Amino acid sequence: MSRTLLITVVAFGLLVAAGAVSAQNDPIGKIDTLTLVVEELSPGKWMISAQIWNDEELAAFDIPIKYTAGMAKLVVDSVSYKKTRMENFAQKLNPIDTAKQVMHFGGFAYMSPDKPPMAPGNGEVARIYISATGDKQPGTFAVDTATIAPNNTLMLVDKEAKIIVPAFRIISKEAAGEKKTPEGKK
Repeated sequence: MSRTLLITVVAFGLLVAAGAVSAQNDPIGKIDTLTLVVEELSPGKWMISAQIWNDEELAAFDIPIKYTAGMAKLVVDSVSYKKTRMENFAQKLNPIDTAKQVMHFGGFAYMSPDKPPMAPGNGEVARIYISATGDKQPGTFAVDTATIAPNNTLMLVDKEAKIIVPAFRIISKEAAGEKKTPEGKK
């Protein structure tokens, strides 16, 4: 079995088998952080910019999320890795379950000279575009991490196959064209 295939199989196995991990844990250095920046592009349309800060090389990661906007039905229009830190990953995954309003995204670097692991740093790894469909007026948009069957949980994996559970935060931007004054008024 080639080294690349072995690393891929081990990383995938760790991603699938790590459902029991539930708290921030970074055995390598400082706690890494996943930030989801939510921006309303127009009424009923949102973009989520997923950003990772890491202090070690990452070979793979899995980010399962759930999203809602009141009673409105939401669909993921697209997931983009263009011009992100994950753009050169050899394999990118983004299975979507529209009925449950959940998805997960991530991938594997494959760690060869032309597909190296993600270097330590900070920046965007994906952009997710979501819109409301149907006749129900969307409520407040919310996103959070999730556990998706069979065992997809929020995790990063270093090049030695160590699992890292990052800190998590959400930042909401104002709707396009709306600016608030320092007093909080529009």
